[in-house]
Amino acid sequence: MNDIMLAAAPVLLVIGCYMIAVPNLNPDGKWVRLIGAYGTSFFMIRYLVWRGVETLPPLTWSFDALLGYVYFLIEVVSSMAGLLLFHVLSRTVWRSAEADAHPPESLPGGPPLIDLLIPTYNEDRDILERTIVGAISQDYPRLRVWVLDDSRREWLRDLAEQHGAGYMTRPNNLHGKAGNMNAGIAQLRRMEQKPEIIAVLDADFVAKPDFLRRAVGLFHDDGVAVVQTPQLFFNPDPIQLNLGGVHVIPDEQRFFFDVILPSKDAHGTAFSCGTSALVRADRLAEIGGFPTESVTEDLLLSIKFKALGYRTVYLGEPLTVGLAPEGLGEYVTQRGRWCLGTMQIVRTQWGPLSRGQVPLRMRLHTLDTVLFWTVSPLMRIFGLLGPVLYWWTGIVVMNTDLPSIFTYLGPYWISCIWFLGWVSRGTNVPILCDAMALLMTVDSIRASVIGLFGNRNQKFKVTAKGLSRDRVVVHWGMMQRFVLVAVFLVGGIGFRFLAGSSGDTPPSVELMNLFWSFYNLLCLVIAALLCVELPRTREERFRANEPCQVLVAGAVLHGELVNISVSGARIALTHLPLVTGNRLRVRVAEVGEVEAEVLGQHGYQWRLRMFPTPTQRVALIRKLFYGGYVRLITELSTFALIRVFYRRMFTFNAQDQADAA
Repeated sequence: MNDIMLAAAPVLLVIGCYMIAVPNLNPDGKWVRLIGAYGTSFFMIRYLVWRGVETLPPLTWSFDALLGYVYFLIEVVSSMAGLLLFHVLSRTVWRSAEADAHPPESLPGGPPLIDLLIPTYNEDRDILERTIVGAISQDYPRLRVWVLDDSRREWLRDLAEQHGAGYMTRPNNLHGKAGNMNAGIAQLRRMEQKPEIIAVLDADFVAKPDFLRRAVGLFHDDGVAVVQTPQLFFNPDPIQLNLGGVHVIPDEQRFFFDVILPSKDAHGTAFSCGTSALVRADRLAEIGGFPTESVTEDLLLSIKFKALGYRTVYLGEPLTVGLAPEGLGEYVTQRGRWCLGTMQIVRTQWGPLSRGQVPLRMRLHTLDTVLFWTVSPLMRIFGLLGPVLYWWTGIVVMNTDLPSIFTYLGPYWISCIWFLGWVSRGTNVPILCDAMALLMTVDSIRASVIGLFGNRNQKFKVTAKGLSRDRVVVHWGMMQRFVLVAVFLVGGIGFRFLAGSSGDTPPSVELMNLFWSFYNLLCLVIAALLCVELPRTREERFRANEPCQVLVAGAVLHGELVNISVSGARIALTHLPLVTGNRLRVRVAEVGEVEAEVLGQHGYQWRLRMFPTPTQRVALIRKLFYGGYVRLITELSTFALIRVFYRRMFTFNAQDQADAA
């Protein structure tokens, strides 16, 4: 016991330092962030040295020894990605003051002409209308909006013209989104007024009125080729929805857009993310247009610019909102496309291991992404199989004892958790991140192999949007992987309990594997819960909780607007009961009196279908998507997450989710 207490001293020291220092320090501070990042890196290297020197078996041709060395090699390569991440997070930058100091009118020659492109393939009318309305409502003096339709739909041509946007199409769909935008730009260059800045909005993103005005000012620096802004989402992603934490858990991409991308910008290696971005038209022409060598043309765009000495900068302000993947299948499809595109870049002259002219720092920061998609999934598989092999066969992949685990792994693990949680303001939670990563493990490996060794001309898979799910859907194919591993894990623990310890295995090794097993089981349970798709409405409802007036049967009633969408609402009234089918009008602030019909009742609340006029639809889109109603969760407390997990595992039902909408 004394040995364990002495071995735990480094862990207690790290915990004490973080408990004393962290609450009083700004995570964006220059020196404290640097110390935290490189301090954690020190503990990681210390742990790896110990692993290499003290825990590996003698090198023989036995299965046990080879497995131990393979696991260690994967751990080392995976740790390289961790070291690169800590290096990236060692600094950060925020450019709001720079945008304040350079309004469009201050740029040489005044506000540049911006052509805002909306590339679209299969999105429906409701999604596209709100995107077009946001685009044409920009507070910017020199703007042309273009809908680039790769499905050649006449109704979309009419919709674009109705709202004052231009419409373009092309005879084929070659090279997907990048090819669509390049074809549109080619037509723009034949016009009398040539484009100066190209802005890009995905077809499901709505821009706030100050999007262009805020972002274009960063082009005051002639070395800037791309200005990227964050992607925010007005609907819950599958992680938030399926865990029942819509109003508690931040969306899955917050860590990237709020923490990683500002840090990459501070190092000069930020990259474009495909939508909500602005690009200099002349710089784009210099590299031959949007890249078509990869399905992640956005990342390759910034790498090509960096090779020519130009930069991508990041303005971390919430200027656009869009649709997150609406289902687990769409989530996996999107991430698989990102993985495939990254691997395609590896095979080009701009890859991190190529002989091209990409600067070293950009290569390293791209390599970080490559390792994330390739080696990290292998590490997760070995991490799951290690305890299973021990319980069933007695194979030990890490020859050590409990005091050594406390001494070497403990400080690194605690420092890593605390540092990432601190800089992300709680949004990076290891156990949740590990569970989410399990969802993509098999697909990441598959996409990596295809991208690295398959046909270079892989088809662009579009993420489906605007889907309706009115029932629970269980992704059995994905869930069975996690259930199978959990069964082997629990069965192995039971088998070892009945059969007794294997050979001369020390009790401390058994304790280590027991802790490891319980952590894996918790991750597997959360991953399995994520495979249960909870119902969601086709059109997102926004919480309103604001006064409204209801005009029905000649009376004016005062009530509360509980939630609202472009085509529906829920109102609370206590004075006069309504019945299904009642026709009425709802007086909504900033919109006017909207015709509606009662669909149903829940207590003192009534669900309405609304029938806005075209003018009222535009007003509703502007009201709902310009910021006041969009949820933006940027912090997460550990206790709140524990409550979400407990509720989802033991007390949750699908109706709770519907009632919360």
